[in-house]
Amino acid sequence: MSGAFRWFDTHTHYNDPRFEEDLEEVLRKVYDAGVMRDAVISYDLESAIRAVKLAEASAGGDRQLLHSAVVGIHPLHSGDAEEEDLIRLEILAEDPTVVAIGEIGLDYHRKNPDVTPDKEVQQYFFRKQLRIARRARLPIVIHSRDAAQDTLEILEEEKAAEVGGVIHCYSYSPEMAERFLKLGFYLGFGGVVTYPGSKKVREVVKTVPMDRLLLETDAPYLPAEGHRGERNDSRAIPQIAETIAELRGCTMDEVCRVTWENACRLYRLEASYPGSTAK
Repeated sequence: MSGAFRWFDTHTHYNDPRFEEDLEEVLRKVYDAGVMRDAVISYDLESAIRAVKLAEASAGGDRQLLHSAVVGIHPLHSGDAEEEDLIRLEILAEDPTVVAIGEIGLDYHRKNPDVTPDKEVQQYFFRKQLRIARRARLPIVIHSRDAAQDTLEILEEEKAAEVGGVIHCYSYSPEMAERFLKLGFYLGFGGVVTYPGSKKVREVVKTVPMDRLLLETDAPYLPAEGHRGERNDSRAIPQIAETIAELRGCTMDEVCRVTWENACRLYRLEASYPGSTAK
């Protein structure tokens, strides 16, 4: 493994078909870049099953990326979901490799009614999965796009603060960030923070408490600056961390250590940091 830092990528999709041909090679490169842990996030039932299989296969492995699984139905997949999927999802959540329910939430960005589920459908499955998370006592990974107020209100109504979680790929205002933070949520930041034009996101990164900040890539989506149009993977984490360190005026070592601890606290994992020789 190269480099002094040890990273935790809190949001990946290595269960995505785009990694099907060369996943093992990608994961070796990711590990060699210093990424030692990640969370593999689901978007439907089948991807949840794949996430659990990846996590089970990595458990106890030596010199390889250690996966944890997050199972859930993405809001843009809720139109294809059925009640039986929720039952199977709740059973799947009992697997010891599953550390959260997600990614779940609301997405009002896409306006095409032929491909975007109705708001009512999205909200129904969002609430149902929040209740699964509370029964399972698992945190939640939230996808929220152009739906800040509805997301916040549903989180409050469903008592999501009891289990906590993360607002993945945070894109709202500093004022809205305060409201999510008051619910005890973390905020996840990925490749978007490296884009010079992402002024609102960068402003939030400067002000969010360090103990509520998480690193993520959303691989294979949202590559960092200089890699747009490419398939993303966890090797982008150091670039994201460097941008955050610059914006906050702190060291890479601080970003690395604190975000590792935050990720372990979110997912309720052993928080022992593997160590860093960086100064």
